[in-house]
Amino acid sequence: MMKLPVFLFLVFFITLPTLSEAETMQQADSTYLLRGRVIGGDTNQPLVNASIMVEEISVSSITNQDGYFSIHVPSSSRYAQLVIRHLGYQNKKIPIITLIDSPNNHIVMSPSPIQLSEVLVVSGDGRNLVREALQRIPQNYPTDPNMMIAFYRESVKKGNNYISLVEAVLDVYKASYRSYSNDQARIYIGRKATDISPRDTVLLKFQGGISDALLLDIAKNPEIVFGTEGEEYSFHIEGLININNKPHYIITFKPNEGIKDILFRGTIYLDAATLAFGRMTFNMNVENRKDAAGIFIRRKPSRMRVEVTSAGYVVDYTEHDGKWYFNYSSTEVSFRVRWTNRFFGLFSTSYTIRSEMAITDRYNDNVVKFPRNERIRSTDVIAEKVEHFLDPNFWGTYNVIEPDQEISHAIKRLSGKLKRRSE
Repeated sequence: MMKLPVFLFLVFFITLPTLSEAETMQQADSTYLLRGRVIGGDTNQPLVNASIMVEEISVSSITNQDGYFSIHVPSSSRYAQLVIRHLGYQNKKIPIITLIDSPNNHIVMSPSPIQLSEVLVVSGDGRNLVREALQRIPQNYPTDPNMMIAFYRESVKKGNNYISLVEAVLDVYKASYRSYSNDQARIYIGRKATDISPRDTVLLKFQGGISDALLLDIAKNPEIVFGTEGEEYSFHIEGLININNKPHYIITFKPNEGIKDILFRGTIYLDAATLAFGRMTFNMNVENRKDAAGIFIRRKPSRMRVEVTSAGYVVDYTEHDGKWYFNYSSTEVSFRVRWTNRFFGLFSTSYTIRSEMAITDRYNDNVVKFPRNERIRSTDVIAEKVEHFLDPNFWGTYNVIEPDQEISHAIKRLSGKLKRRSE
């Protein structure tokens, strides 16, 4: 069975420049920049990865780890509505004109209870539902290719400190779900921040992040997790939950007893009416597995030992005119590194790599594949393909994911170092 690859380079330290600063984006004349925070009405807690969309046009964003969002809305849509969606909550529609010039919008979402009469099967074996969902992929997802604009972010943390932050706006060619053609991406604009101490003995490079983010489209690449029909897994229907005001089956899955391979476990959310994959959260069973490092590590020094401690994934879809579209994906992998020689072997260092991709625009005109020399490859290290960032107007009117508080703090810290070095 194929495994979802996340390749990392672990090599001896090489000095790299330190950079960067993220400034507040300036609003362009042709758009309104709306900001806000999405809160669960039942918990009073921020809602992470809530979908923020402009009604009737393909402009969207997503909330960060603190529930904050920003979205550029065309001035022509000032009388439209902003639609907020989140797992288990009723959709919220807000007139855009009421959000303009109001930087501290707190949007409270109401829980969405399920009426059990809406569907019949709410518990039991979910294998047949998942098999049928796999068979319905050609009907539930676009038959023609389309173009997307995506915001991509990846980070590397050493312990609690960021050592690399990369952000990019991408052009994405999304292939038909009825074809074997691969999705393609190219970088339109990007920036990075790095902080490597002279005392570091290891330089970690994150390889293939954008390619892996697209591979997480499980509806396009179901074999990566499920093989042919998911024979190696057991599936159980846990109940129902509302997503986008529609009931979805909650189906958990895990490897069958006795299987020794490194596989996946997680939760599938299937639209009850169409059996389309609406969302999936899953992770690899890498805990206490010495062979897990070989899945993720491309190259390392011979005396270095790597233990993968966790590997988690999320993929999310949105429905429009009866078809379901890839909307968001994220990866987070954590591991420990230690040396086998006498001195360094007394200590271990933890690393966490994270990436996320959010589709911010979608269109069906000028759908063409990219020239080969412009495409992102699975072997590319994205941090080596973008420049240091200082321009406060860098993103212009492109929609991006707001940095959470931790990332904002890291960028400011790195920016302060850069300023001191340039003085």
